[in-house]
Amino acid sequence: MATVLVVDDEPDIRHLVKVNLELDGHRVILAANGAEALEVVRDEVPDLMLLDIMMPEVDGWQVLEEIKRAADDDIQQIPVLMLTAYDSADNRVRGGIEGAIRYLSKPFSPAQLRQEIQDALEGAPEPQKRREVQRAALEQLARMEKGAPAGDRGTRPHLTRYERRPVPAAEPRQVVAAREKVPELTDKQRSLLEHLASAPSVSDAATELGVSRSNVYASLRRISRKLGVSSVPELLALVRDGGLLRPPR
Repeated sequence: MATVLVVDDEPDIRHLVKVNLELDGHRVILAANGAEALEVVRDEVPDLMLLDIMMPEVDGWQVLEEIKRAADDDIQQIPVLMLTAYDSADNRVRGGIEGAIRYLSKPFSPAQLRQEIQDALEGAPEPQKRREVQRAALEQLARMEKGAPAGDRGTRPHLTRYERRPVPAAEPRQVVAAREKVPELTDKQRSLLEHLASAPSVSDAATELGVSRSNVYASLRRISRKLGVSSVPELLALVRDGGLLRPPR
């Protein structure tokens, strides 16, 4: 059986998952937060990670990003099953683009949990599954942008809603700190931000630049880290309101 790392800040959820997975013979390692999960992974690479999204300080998105950009291939190829109480189209798309292979919504039944774990562990190797899920997520983005029905889930919002959804307003000092780091960007990174400042959507900017949407999002994640911005949506908001590229007064 498999070694499964369960990452969730709710003790009841951790206990529920542990009990049910042990019924199937799995060995379960528990982590109460994202930072603890990353420490565990450095010591032992699990066969699967069940990762909650909403956690204080280091959330699931940050953990997923760290895992998928790890230099160690064994860590990078850990299959990640995202777990959250917020089942939204943009969360599923983001998870797929950033490297999760499956998605489980709270509340869930023990049978659902065990089936999702089994499906995540079986079949093709993680890199192949990840590519397939990323491709499906990008197709979903295209449907969202066109406002077309998305399978049996009904009509989805446009991509611009995904890109421009409300984000917490950055403190002025955070904007200033990010703007001061803009000169550290490469010419290509600055050009991308300039295109995004005027393009209606990420897809339009990608078309103008002759690159794929997935490449654009990968670049935006790197830019966010370099500028100290907490997320790609926040970065896009700063670019589009002119706060990032505008010269200081």
